[in-house]
Amino acid sequence: MSADVAALIRRGAPTPCAGRFVLEIEAWQAMIARLRTAELPLLGLWSDGVQVHALFRQGQTPLVASVGVSSEGYPALSPVRAGARGAERIIHDLWGIPATGGSRDPWLDQGRWPVATPLAAHSAPTPGLPEGREFIDGPAVMRAGGTVLGHGPAEGDFRAPFHLRLGLPGAGIEAVQPCMGYAHRGLAARLRGLAPQQAARLVARIDATATVAHQRAFARALHHATGTPMPAQSVAAGVMLGAMERIATHLDVLAQASAMGGDGRCATLAATMLEQVRQICRELCGRRLLFDVIVPPATVKVRVEDTQLATLVGQHALLHRLFWRPRGLAARVRGKGVLSAITAARWGILGCNARAAQKGQGDMTDRLDARLDEIGESLSLLAALPEGSAMAPEGGQGEGLGWAQGPAGPVWHWLRVEEGHVAAWWCGDPSLALVQALPTILSGAAYEDVDLILAALGLSATGADL
Repeated sequence: MSADVAALIRRGAPTPCAGRFVLEIEAWQAMIARLRTAELPLLGLWSDGVQVHALFRQGQTPLVASVGVSSEGYPALSPVRAGARGAERIIHDLWGIPATGGSRDPWLDQGRWPVATPLAAHSAPTPGLPEGREFIDGPAVMRAGGTVLGHGPAEGDFRAPFHLRLGLPGAGIEAVQPCMGYAHRGLAARLRGLAPQQAARLVARIDATATVAHQRAFARALHHATGTPMPAQSVAAGVMLGAMERIATHLDVLAQASAMGGDGRCATLAATMLEQVRQICRELCGRRLLFDVIVPPATVKVRVEDTQLATLVGQHALLHRLFWRPRGLAARVRGKGVLSAITAARWGILGCNARAAQKGQGDMTDRLDARLDEIGESLSLLAALPEGSAMAPEGGQGEGLGWAQGPAGPVWHWLRVEEGHVAAWWCGDPSLALVQALPTILSGAAYEDVDLILAALGLSATGADL
């Protein structure tokens, strides 16, 4: 059935973006009907104000279906792909375009914006700013009674800026209402009109834990849009720096989770390794956090010294043993924050969190172990880094799609360039799917474990809100 849906999409009108096709409304509706029984993963959904675009993956090939927007909006994808729900809400907040048959609950706009639907051609001023968001408890919380506690959005610590309303009728959480939008920076509007190098600097600041992934995805989209090949040096540098970033981010998560879980030995070793990786990045690139290291065209040429790499390999082996030792962190977090393979597939979650769901029950132990595995794989990649080859562009007609593997999963960027400047842009970050799955992941958890579970997920509010 996946092949049937893909064939239906490819019968649409081709566009300047390789792999993107425009469907008539009837074909879009037929696509939705077939998606009910097809295993075609949805990777993203966005709008440019004129059309709505849905990004799918057939095997390893990206495929984009677009449909024109009418005065009534567009038929919703969320009834057949739950992960589209958040994106549909965001499109409605920014453009005022409703998803027929989908949700229109705000994701970004909590009623405090000076104008409604700011990206629409004719945005309207709002009548006045409310005192704050009013939560309406669902029937599950009303039936259960008990305690309702809040988490976030800004409490003077390093928590990600989002709010969770948690219903605890007993010892465990039964209901979760996420409230997003606190980290929204209006990037889709801010990138419009920028030169590519200006846009690349802004893109690099979407999420400090995945700055290389966002830079690489944007650079690839730009090269496809402009029709210029990506030099071999840029490709090799991107692979190298992407591996460094995954190691650093996974170590940061392990250090946080170990400290919260009371495993001081794991926390100290992970933090020590993280500092060594940061120092290596500064020596090689001049950037501890790898901002602005992949600008079009990239000029970075880096390689980790053998002695530094050998030290990290030895420390990684020790960290793995500490993690799995009796009464170590693996035992302390077993059974907490379960993200099953079924839940991951339902919301379109990929990356290390989905990998953990496939290797076990998908609890925190599996997730942290998956991060340890990826550290080892990245170290092996650095030790045997092959010479890069130039990446040929696809399209070259002013529109391009690019992706890169980030620490939490694949990152996507779509770009339209007109007269040398960004005309339209979209970013797909794995955190959007993770936020939507939080009610299931936190179900049954103790309130005191919420910070620990969120840390292990590696969820970025800025990546979800943009």
